Amino acid sequence: MISALMASIAVCMLILAGLAARRRSTAGPAAALVAVICVGLAYDSGAVAVGRLLGFGPALEAVNAPRYWIHAVFTPLLVVATAALAARLGVTWLRHKAVRIVGSVLVTALIALGVAADVVALRLEPREYADTLRYVNAATAGPPVPAIVTMLVVVVIGALVWRTARFPWLCLGGIAMFAAAGAAAAHFWLGNVGELLLQLAVLAAVLRAARPAPDAAPSQPTHEPLPQT
Repeated sequence: MISALMASIAVCMLILAGLAARRRSTAGPAAALVAVICVGLAYDSGAVAVGRLLGFGPALEAVNAPRYWIHAVFTPLLVVATAALAARLGVTWLRHKAVRIVGSVLVTALIALGVAADVVALRLEPREYADTLRYVNAATAGPPVPAIVTMLVVVVIGALVWRTARFPWLCLGGIAMFAAAGAAAAHFWLGNVGELLLQLAVLAAVLRAARPAPDAAPSQPTHEPLPQT
């Protein structure tokens, strides 16, 4: 049952990736980045979905290891994507050079922390839950700081968009992800559901950013048309 749910989440993520990629010319580079993140999260859920088929062993280890790279690198990139979308939706001060430099430093630091915790120190350990088989990082100690900081920043960015553009979904998606991540301590799959809800909210922001700006009223001809003869 949980394996089927994870497979469904993977398919949904791929659909979101396709929808975001189609808006890259109208919503900007952030749409392409959202598509890449969704593909990565699709892999994460799909790797858990196939666990029962592969069984514990080297093959499933090889499938599971990239999940930790994906979370270490792609999760902080949500800050880049949502900030770019927020700037297009009216939070224009996010385009200032100083803000972009601070954001770049923050994202780089979060990625470095994630790689140190979930890639360099990776120690895979088999874990069975319901009908799923997967490998977890047995070296993990303490809360996932990069993910927590990323979600806090996304919620703040979403709140700014809510205030500026009357668009609440990005903020609500970040809050939903927070709630799901907390519940995932007992039931890991809730974290994947939260990721799907967040990416739905991010895609909604992409679609909103892809809307053409309202055109000015069409200019009226300054001269009456010449009568036809």
